[in-house]
Amino acid sequence: MLLLTDDQVRASLRMDQLVNALRDGYRVEARGGVRLPDRINLDAQPGFFRLMPGIVGGAGVMGFKVFNQVAAGGVQYLIGLYDEASGELLAQLDGAYLTAARTGAATGVAAGLLGPVGPVEVGLIGSGLEAETNLEGVCAAIEVAKVSVFSPNTERRERFAARMAERLGIAVAPVDAAEEAASATVVIVATNTGMGTGRVALRGGWLGPGATVLSIGSTMPALRELDVEVIARASLVVSDAPEQARGESGDLIAADDAGVLDGKMRSLAELATNGARRDNPTDIVVYKSVGTALQDLVAARVVYGGALASGTGTEFDLLRVKKPAGS
Repeated sequence: MLLLTDDQVRASLRMDQLVNALRDGYRVEARGGVRLPDRINLDAQPGFFRLMPGIVGGAGVMGFKVFNQVAAGGVQYLIGLYDEASGELLAQLDGAYLTAARTGAATGVAAGLLGPVGPVEVGLIGSGLEAETNLEGVCAAIEVAKVSVFSPNTERRERFAARMAERLGIAVAPVDAAEEAASATVVIVATNTGMGTGRVALRGGWLGPGATVLSIGSTMPALRELDVEVIARASLVVSDAPEQARGESGDLIAADDAGVLDGKMRSLAELATNGARRDNPTDIVVYKSVGTALQDLVAARVVYGGALASGTGTEFDLLRVKKPAGS
């Protein structure tokens, strides 16, 4: 078994490879080659405990991600990667950065399927880790001309803009209001407004015709990113896990309560196989991410391959295969 720390995961990952691998993974899911049971959510002290298992036949792997809130107020993540054919435990990976990276890569897949062709302006609401990885995922999938970024803290958004401009080699400019970022052709919302506040980061009235909205947070009923008008104006709402999203995302729960979601939902796996369904170039489309074990396991497989190629990680003989009694 290979043990990979967060730093080693970062060193073994390329976003373009991950976007391509996930796109293929969704096509496998559309063909029925992925098994993803409902994730298990348990209340715990001080927060929560969540388990996400799965089997990805196309990648030949199976495994799980487990994460929970710790007493210090943070979250810790662990991914276990197994070979499907042999049952061998291949690796255990720190999943903190990898969770953000795979979320960004899935957003890149969605951007490539839903976004317009040609150089586009991207508006970004948020300046944390997932804002970084989701912007990287989008830039790996479509041609981006420039980025406008907003977050409430002026100093933080200015540092973010400078850092990402250098990293991506494109113009990234801080803006003073969320409405300015929301006027872009592609709008990434990688933040939430806090547990149970009811406040949102993006309002439908800010969007221009033909906008593509990529919404990353709001993965619990009490979390919000989008107001109901965003969903009401959309002709298409795509999710990595449609039924799970309808039950867990505060944004979609509010849209369901308002009666503006029925008939609009499609899966990312369906789009990866059949293409996007934007009937009119002025239609607004929304991608709503909640995260799945498919993303975790495909990402872990990409990192595992990169680590093997570079000799990264620590090997352990952790589990020994035992024959059944009496054999």
